[in-house]
Amino acid sequence: MDDKFKILLISTFPPRKCGIASFAGDLLNALQPELAKEAEVLVYALDKTAHAGLYEWPVVRLIDSSSLQACMEAAELINRDNSIRLLCFEHEFGLYGGDMGDYLLGFLALIEKPFVIRFHTVLPAPELKRLKIVQDIALLAEKVIVMTKHSALLLNDVYQVALHKIAIIPHGTHLIDTADASELKEKYHLSANLILTTFGLLSPNKGIETGIQAMTEIVRQFPNARYLVLGNTHPNLLASEGEAYRKQLQRSIQAAGLTKHVQLINEYLPTRELMEYLVLTDIYLFTSKDPNQAVSGTFLYAMSAGCAIISNSFVLAREMLNKETGIIIELGNTSEMVKNAVYLLSNDAVRKEMGNQAFLKTRNTIWKTVARKHVKLFSSILREDIGIFKQLPDNATY
Repeated sequence: MDDKFKILLISTFPPRKCGIASFAGDLLNALQPELAKEAEVLVYALDKTAHAGLYEWPVVRLIDSSSLQACMEAAELINRDNSIRLLCFEHEFGLYGGDMGDYLLGFLALIEKPFVIRFHTVLPAPELKRLKIVQDIALLAEKVIVMTKHSALLLNDVYQVALHKIAIIPHGTHLIDTADASELKEKYHLSANLILTTFGLLSPNKGIETGIQAMTEIVRQFPNARYLVLGNTHPNLLASEGEAYRKQLQRSIQAAGLTKHVQLINEYLPTRELMEYLVLTDIYLFTSKDPNQAVSGTFLYAMSAGCAIISNSFVLAREMLNKETGIIIELGNTSEMVKNAVYLLSNDAVRKEMGNQAFLKTRNTIWKTVARKHVKLFSSILREDIGIFKQLPDNATY
């Protein structure tokens, strides 16, 4: 409708296959219903313009973010559109061209509308150039959003971003409305198996080798154990070396005699199918090698599906897991992974209660709640109640 104002999301976006694109798609789907009839969320997607035919509404334009000229042209279009009142950027180093993605700074400096920006990565010891980029972005933004308390502390302590500029809004998770685990195991022909799972775009940083090595010991005690590694090869890795890494993993699986116990599922699964796999999972293995990873959608989705989790130590795990909600192990420690997996597989009641506590821990992160936190933030920036907040009394909670 012509009388609606617009909120513009600038990010990678489906059908592009990356974690931030999936995040942005889920965020938009959750935001739009909360904005009632007065606003719509549209997307400028970061991608080559040659891919325009792949996109549908609400994507209204592509930005080739490797081109400074394209970024500047997009800024001019945004400034001329009086119906756009607020912008929301998703940030990750590598999404934009230039030195450490500094084309984004040129883009933001031209924007004449208020904007927020979400940092998906906040490094604890940045190079001077990277630190300065983050500081300059924060100066231009109305608010910077992070998804963990640790990231907020880093922004304030290391990057000297004022606390009043920082908003903490957690990564969203999906409500589960699937069948129970036993029915889903039957659906996927896994009824006879104990299932361990890792999912996400495949790359060496995923640390899948640790899970494969652990399985050589786990199957000795649990011959019916099966490890599912769900996800396509990361597009950047695929472009640079094809499926060499996946083939390397397959050779390792064969050499270890695990072809009946480890399955690499080379698919980018729809959300519902992915959540079904997580619900039927007995243990989720988070094997990522990056201790400074600020947040992980895969990790939170596993928690929200009620998985018992064994995780390498990283920022979000240390915030979300305790002895009730999951197990943290030393980075890449296969023996610890084996010991804890055997313990959980041997103790059904402990494993199920751990999964239940993980599920409960994520109830405040469902996408509807996360969307409302965004709308509340947008309302404060626009200095008026918008969307759902127009319909709630002043003392309402959500």
